[in-house]
Amino acid sequence: MGTAVIKVSRDGSREVIDQVMPPGPGRDKEYHSHRVYDFQAHKIYLKIVSDPSMACGVQDLKDAAAPPELDPVSGADAFLKEIIGDGQTKQVGTENVNGIPAKVLDVTSPTTGNGKIWIAESGGFPVKVAAMGADGKAQTILEVKQFSLAKPPASTFAIPEDCQSVQTEASTKPSTNVTAVKLQSIPNYKGPCPAHIRMVGTITADGPGTVFYQFGGGSMDPGQTIVFSAAGTKTVTHTMTFQPKYGNDMGVGAILAATGADASGGHGLAMQASSNAEFEITCTSGGGR
Repeated sequence: MGTAVIKVSRDGSREVIDQVMPPGPGRDKEYHSHRVYDFQAHKIYLKIVSDPSMACGVQDLKDAAAPPELDPVSGADAFLKEIIGDGQTKQVGTENVNGIPAKVLDVTSPTTGNGKIWIAESGGFPVKVAAMGADGKAQTILEVKQFSLAKPPASTFAIPEDCQSVQTEASTKPSTNVTAVKLQSIPNYKGPCPAHIRMVGTITADGPGTVFYQFGGGSMDPGQTIVFSAAGTKTVTHTMTFQPKYGNDMGVGAILAATGADASGGHGLAMQASSNAEFEITCTSGGGR
């Protein structure tokens, strides 16, 4: 999905995550999401800042932490397990990464390839992750640019104004209900990378109204809406761009998710998803990041 800049603020049971992705392949404008987690109240508030027309969403929260791909500090264990996989690690030295003292680990893996990880000496979280590209050069996947243990101001955790009146998902009354979501199988890809993969799916609604939908493959696209004039099934398509993290190969699990929305496109966070469509990407050139 291209480069993403993520800012995380945490104070006890409250956390805020801002994710910004600039325009790129498959995304013609900047995407900016603002998430406010309240782990004590078991709520998450989601505001798409880059699209003011989208209503704020509120969902009951079951997890005790944010997803590790969005917060690799509190989710360090899960994040490192995903990155290292079945690989072997060996400490090869120490370095200072943007003011953070870190241990440097070489990673070797028969499935995900070779790379290097810098682990904070205090806290044990990843401050930098790099993969070895097909050309033998290290390519950065993640880097912590700034880190502070200072207490964030209380205003950081304010709920967006248009979220304050939204208390439950039921507050958003969909104009129609999604009854089925299907994603067509995707053939394996072999060719130059980055790979541009076209996804095709169908959404079935039980009556006229607006439906919000998103395609995903590792991460979800910003999403869009489609209008049904009557009950029935509509076909939706989207092209996503993929680049293997390590080497020239990657496995992908893609989905299509949809939910009924109100006339302005506002919707709850709970969505009906298709079965996972798994496929392989093999790069004949341009592998790695």
